Order: sequence, then structure tokens, then C-alpha cells
Amino acid sequence: MIERHESFGHKEHIMRDGMTAVQRLAVQKLIRAKSDREIARLLRKSHRLLNLHRRRRSGGSRSERWTDYELRLVGRIRDEELAKLLRRTPGAVAAKRESLDIPIFSPQRIRWANREIELLGKRPDSVVARMLGRTRYAVQLKRHSLKIPQCWENRRAWMPSEDAQLGTMRDAELARKLKRSVLSVRSRRNDNTSIRFNRTPKHWLQSELRLLGRLPDGEIARRSGRFLASVRNKRVQLGIARFVARS
Repeated sequence: MIERHESFGHKEHIMRDGMTAVQRLAVQKLIRAKSDREIARLLRKSHRLLNLHRRRRSGGSRSERWTDYELRLVGRIRDEELAKLLRRTPGAVAAKRESLDIPIFSPQRIRWANREIELLGKRPDSVVARMLGRTRYAVQLKRHSLKIPQCWENRRAWMPSEDAQLGTMRDAELARKLKRSVLSVRSRRNDNTSIRFNRTPKHWLQSELRLLGRLPDGEIARRSGRFLASVRNKRVQLGIARFVARS
């Protein structure tokens, strides 16, 4: 009950917590004047606990809320993968999935629709994966199974003059020359030629060194299993003149 009593010539209301209305107003003004950290220190609580209490009263922080994009991914990939993608705990993802009555992810369960297959190869795998709510690995595996070539961003068509240089030098060297990526050059060589490079031997044998200048560089490269550029560089390094066929 609220009691009344006379104090300093006027009436004051005693609240249930033992504070008068004037005292409560004074406390509220004091709280407004201090920061959260100062209030937490006065209450002997950490600033983190104070913020946690505030988030609980407001219905959760922004990071705890699920967006429409996140909800569309639930059940489309494994809970562990989705947790890493959304920076949530696997338990939180599993709890949200169960609350929505969504069954656990099963690769055999989610079939590919025709409209999804039509997107394969039209855009990079990572982009298609985000559009379909699938993993990049799943998109890549499906594209490979259908033998659909990969789409590269800012892709530049290969010229016949560029194709003619495939396999004539290291992929990294040709990539710098053509201003392309090493992966693009290597994929182009493997898909369009039968040239396969073995790892170049590190040390030159004396029998190989004696061939320098006595045979064409290309022939030495074929016999030694080295790159043509490697043979040429070694010959120039030793000051050996280029082989010239005698008529």
C-alpha cells in the first residue's frame, strides 16, 4: 500500500520500494547523467552483463535475429557448414531448423530443378551457389557431372595465336606473357592439347650438358624432359652458342 506522511511542510508519496517520488526523480536524473559503464561500475556489474540484460529486454540483438536470406538456407546445407557461413553455432542452426520443422540436410533429398541446371556455367560457381542456396562444391560437382564448362568472370576469348603457344613454355611464364592467370593457361592446355609437363629435374647431368650447342634446344628438351626455356637459359648461362645445322 502507498502511505502518506508530512515532511518539510508538504505531502510526499512513499513508494513500495521505500523511495519518495522526489527521491526517485533525483535517481533518474543521476542515471541519465552517467554512462552505462559508470552505472555498471556503481552496480558492481560488468558492462557486458549490463548490455546483455538490455538486449534480453529488447528482444535480442541484431546478430541474434534471422534474416529472410538466412532462413532460406536452413536445411539446404549441413548445419555445421551453415553455422560457419552465418557465424553462428551449430546448435543455434539446428534449433532454428527444428523450430521451423525443416528436416536435416540430405544431398539425395534435394533434387536439381531444370531452372537450377540452366544456371550452371552461365555464372561463376560461387555466384550460382549463393543464388540457389547450395554449397560451391555441390554446384561444381553437378556442373562437372553434366560436362558443362566453367564460367570465368571477365573471361577473355582465346585467340589462335595464343593457343599455338600452349606447351611451348611454362604455364606461369606464358600466363605472364599473355596476361592471363596460371590456372586459365593450365586448364586451356589440358583441355585443348595433349601436352603434359613433368616436373623439371633440378640438377643437370654431365651427359646433358655435353649436348648443349650440339643439338637443337628443342631436341635436348625432349630428351631430358625439360622445358625449352630451361634448356635455352642453361645454354646462355654457360656461354654456349646456339646449334646451327651444317649444310
